[in-house]
Amino acid sequence: MKEKNNKGQSTIEFILTFTAAVGFIFLFLKMALNYTNGYMVHHATFMASRAYLVGDTESQQTVEGRDKNAFELAKSVFDKNLPADLIQGFDGVLTENNPGVVKFSVFTGVWTEFTQIFSVGFVGGKDPVKFRSESFLGREPTRVESINQICTAIKTITLGSCDLQATLEDNGG
Repeated sequence: MKEKNNKGQSTIEFILTFTAAVGFIFLFLKMALNYTNGYMVHHATFMASRAYLVGDTESQQTVEGRDKNAFELAKSVFDKNLPADLIQGFDGVLTENNPGVVKFSVFTGVWTEFTQIFSVGFVGGKDPVKFRSESFLGREPTRVESINQICTAIKTITLGSCDLQATLEDNGG
């Protein structure tokens, strides 16, 4: 009886196993990069939301309820916390939910959507995945309402005027 030639079988098994192992390593590395990018974007969104909420002017809101200065401050804080080219191919745009548009004040803040490739291609597909980072911290009361409430409290306690006030500023950054 003739014996089968098994020379090279271990080489083929090694190549197949090595390819699968390297594929999993690349898959998990890309997933780790996606998580890291998501955390960086979420931190920048949170900081921008803080800036948006504390950046309102000391006047009543506009007719649409939008405070343009607050949103510009939020965008600058977002860009400071997530500089251009930090995440390769970042396509997110900061968007606001202003108080005049949203039904509930708890949905006031900023958010962004961006897409990234999920994996390196041969494992997990090549289609981009849409990620969303939102930070809604609420916006009540406004600074004007707070000043009025503090003034009323000072007048009630001291029976005087509230000309001398000390207010702490928070630029959100």
